[in-house]
Amino acid sequence: MIKYNTIIIGAGASGLFLAKNLAENNINTLVIEKMDSPAKKLLISGGGMCNLSRNNTSYEFLKHYDNANKFLGPSFSILSPDKTQTWFIERGLDLITREDGKIFPKSKNSQSILDLLLDKKYELLTNTKVEKIEKDNNSFIVNSKYYCDNLVIATGGLSYPSTGSTGDGYALAKTFNHSIVELKPALSSFKVTSENVAEIEGISLNDVTISFSNIINNKKKTFKNQNDLIFTKFGISGPVVLDISRFANFNQTIFLSLNKEIKKENSNKLLSTSIKHQTKLPSRLVDYILRSLNINDDLYSNISNKKINLINEKLKRWEMEVSLKNQIKNAMATSGGINLNEVDNKTLESKLVKNLYFCGEVLDFCGDCGGYNLQACWSTAYSVANSIINKLNQ
Repeated sequence: MIKYNTIIIGAGASGLFLAKNLAENNINTLVIEKMDSPAKKLLISGGGMCNLSRNNTSYEFLKHYDNANKFLGPSFSILSPDKTQTWFIERGLDLITREDGKIFPKSKNSQSILDLLLDKKYELLTNTKVEKIEKDNNSFIVNSKYYCDNLVIATGGLSYPSTGSTGDGYALAKTFNHSIVELKPALSSFKVTSENVAEIEGISLNDVTISFSNIINNKKKTFKNQNDLIFTKFGISGPVVLDISRFANFNQTIFLSLNKEIKKENSNKLLSTSIKHQTKLPSRLVDYILRSLNINDDLYSNISNKKINLINEKLKRWEMEVSLKNQIKNAMATSGGINLNEVDNKTLESKLVKNLYFCGEVLDFCGDCGGYNLQACWSTAYSVANSIINKLNQ
């Protein structure tokens, strides 16, 4: 049996970042990855450029994780966004910050990050699935072959299963009696089920508002987001959808506000123009909306007040039925995961099993689109490294 201080299950962003930090402190570490190569999801993130963080303070960051902000607070205190930038820069990775605050490697190639994280000081075992974990007092035996004092589950979520994120970590956590919060697609597009939007595919709009309400802990809670939207062949996507999708049910009634309105004015210029012209929306979209209301595009002067009210109501409160079913394969992240109440937020150690740790997306947190989830991966991994190093130094 081969002995290690720490075994990390999962060679994604958080797993490799943890391994790198442990290796730099001469801690004997093995990373086990079931895929044929590491960090497949990291390599495609940000369109292959990898938006690794943002130029925000920890305080600003933590506003973007909903109810997980208090849990993540200690990890961000140990490795804040600015310290993360310093960490990468000190190891030779040049960074650039865009006007919107997103941070990328200067190469604009996620391979640069992977190259930095890979280190011969730790062992990486690919093409190996963890089938069995046995507890031996306060240590662990993995696949009846590898023995370790500390075990870390860093297997990611369910999104992009083709990269290896197929929920293995949840099953492993359950063997240690950890509970799993309901798993759903996050940072996902919506499939529209109430109407056929294929004919308006490709139309994009700025500053659209999406809102919906759900019952959370027996209380009604309304979610609202405003940003850009694009119609797809089967539904809607864009930043406004991605950031709010994690709060939706698998089947959800939503309301779109296009933030446009036909004003009831009486100038000769206005009266002689068409409804299509008045909305200042793409012509194809206006045709679609008017058809849905059984209204012909006509001169403003020929449209009754009743029909104008119908159009305005649609523009301000367009009701849609949407679905998240079967969307996980295209989602950027996972909502739900290992119950945070069962994990120490200062050490990321299990409250149920000594020397068992978790980091990254396998935990029940999800941030907004744009570097928030990768930063949480770095910070939680660093927190685990800090815990293991401090334990050895005691």
